[in-house]
Order: sequence, then C-alpha cells, then structure tokens
Amino acid sequence: MRIPFTVARMLGFAAEKEAVALGVPMAVSLVDGEGLPLYFGRMDGALPAATEIAVSKAYTAAILRMPTHELGKLAQPGSMLYGIQNTHGGRMVLFGGGFPLKIGGKVAGGIGISGGTVDEDMRVALPVVELLAQMETCSSSIMEMVPEDLTLAHCIGRLETMLPQALSQMGGNLPTGLSVLLMGAIYLAVEKTQ
Repeated sequence: MRIPFTVARMLGFAAEKEAVALGVPMAVSLVDGEGLPLYFGRMDGALPAATEIAVSKAYTAAILRMPTHELGKLAQPGSMLYGIQNTHGGRMVLFGGGFPLKIGGKVAGGIGISGGTVDEDMRVALPVVELLAQMETCSSSIMEMVPEDLTLAHCIGRLETMLPQALSQMGGNLPTGLSVLLMGAIYLAVEKTQ
C-alpha cells in the first residue's frame, strides 16, 4: 500500500508542529517506499544544509527499511554494513532523524527530519511515525463501518469539510489533532479500497 499525498501532507504538517513546539526550525521530507518525494517543507530559519539532509534521511529509511540511527550502528568499522554511506551517490545517512513509515506492517515510505540536534530531529519524527500508525488503526475501523454500496472515495470531499466542523462543535474535550488523525484514517481507508 502507498501513502496518499494528502496523508503525506498531513504528516508533514504534524512534523512541523512538533518542530515549532521545540522552537527549532527544521526541514521535513516524506518519500514513498522507493524513496521518491511525496512531501517537503523547510521552515523559515532552518539551516540550508537541513534540506538535503532531511531528503537523504527519508530516502535512506525508506529504501533500507530501517531507521537511520540503526543503520549508523551497522555501518561502523568492522560491522556488516561498513562503507554503505559511500553507495547511492553518498545519499546514505548514518545518524538519527530518518524513519521508515509502515502501513500493514510493510514499509510504504520514509520520513526525514533535519535542522536540530540528532535527538531533536528524532523527537520530531517519532510522533509522526506514531500518528501514521494511529491513522492506519482507525482506517480499519472506518472500513468496517462503511456500507458496501457506499464508497468513501465518493464522499471524501464532504467528509473533509464536515468532520473538522463537527469535531469543533463537540467542545474542548477532544484531543488536539483528532481531525487530522481521523481525516488521515479516512484517506488510508479509501486507499485500501482502491
């Protein structure tokens, strides 16, 4: 399964929100399972080098199906992947901030964050990985509730408009980001039906 562009954009915005909360301008890159670009954003004030590093982190995580910090451990002198950073035109990143994005237990893409310390980059990326997992869990429940004669693809435009309005009318007891989670789940459910 692939990550729809709309979901990639939502995940990118979620990463930017995390970076703002940290007070660190960052670059955010999301790629598909083959390492091809889906979404990119560079916040005002992010280091110029953060652009290529974020893109390369996402690429590395997606095509090698592992977090970049784990690859770094395997690429140390004497380890089994020593020298891998010299392959793929030098695009392999060996430090944290890149994670694979999974749907259905399989890698569907990758996220790369750059602009802060390695720990800050990882702190921004991990909630995005978790958000996608939550979206996927919700999408399975949504698919079970939709009657067979009604396709989500036909009503998604209305849902996208109505859901945030309905949630805002329910009061302040709802977790922040719930509409993003639910809309992402709906888009993933639509993707599963196609």
